[in-house]
Amino acid sequence: MIYTRDDLRPKPSYPTYPPYHVGDYIEDYFYNWFVQECKNISRDYIAISWTTLYCENKDPEIQHFLNSLNPNGKYFTVCQHDDAPKHKLPENTQIFSLSRSRFNFLNPNPIPIPAVCYPVPKQPEVNKDIFASFVGSFTHPLRISVLERCKNEKDYYLSAQQWNPKVNNEKMQEFLHVTNRSKFVLCPRGYGNTSFRMYEAMQMGAIPVYISDDFYLPWSDEINWNEICVLVTVDKINELPDILKNISDEQYNNMQNKIKQIYDQYFTLEGTCKNIVKRIK
Repeated sequence: MIYTRDDLRPKPSYPTYPPYHVGDYIEDYFYNWFVQECKNISRDYIAISWTTLYCENKDPEIQHFLNSLNPNGKYFTVCQHDDAPKHKLPENTQIFSLSRSRFNFLNPNPIPIPAVCYPVPKQPEVNKDIFASFVGSFTHPLRISVLERCKNEKDYYLSAQQWNPKVNNEKMQEFLHVTNRSKFVLCPRGYGNTSFRMYEAMQMGAIPVYISDDFYLPWSDEINWNEICVLVTVDKINELPDILKNISDEQYNNMQNKIKQIYDQYFTLEGTCKNIVKRIK
């Protein structure tokens, strides 16, 4: 059974992010896909457009709606907002979430999902003449530490600014152009545990370098993330340039090939939907 209401699934009017995205985000994409594709699921689906309601400050009714549900029921929900859910769900609810929310104490043990949306616009084939890059915003102090450490490194391209939800076309084109030319893309965590950048890098043939104080990796029961990503803990930031230099060409090529093998299965919108459903218990 699906539990929802029209006022809890409004159409978004906030700025599109990433700017190239078209169509539904994962919460609404999953809802439409689920209605068409899924029968006989062992849990009831709480279908709330968390991101739209939070971004547009339309969430006063959420807790009232959740409190109306049978507290002894078995449920699941899908969230893409970094703070979702910041409302208390029934105790036996599986939460598939983009980030480990700072409100996690209300709903512990979320299940990670990737930050995916519509595919990156197709880029031309170019030489990877940038060793490592970061084009983005300062949304977490860790990003400042990473950029400060790497600012004098040869063949690095670093361009950062304060967060603005309206990414202009010039900045978007810079990101796409630079990422497409990069061997490695620095993906320090932002406000949330992870970012779209990791999966955008994969689409453009770069290896993501995930730097975090709290790794939050989807589908780790099936994916060995060390095969597709460089994982760097906070205490290793000073060693980051050496870590990347020590990755051999063979290892680098193996990582690229592995990403190509698994990307569609795990990191597209449809792949994410299928991986959510197979983990509902």
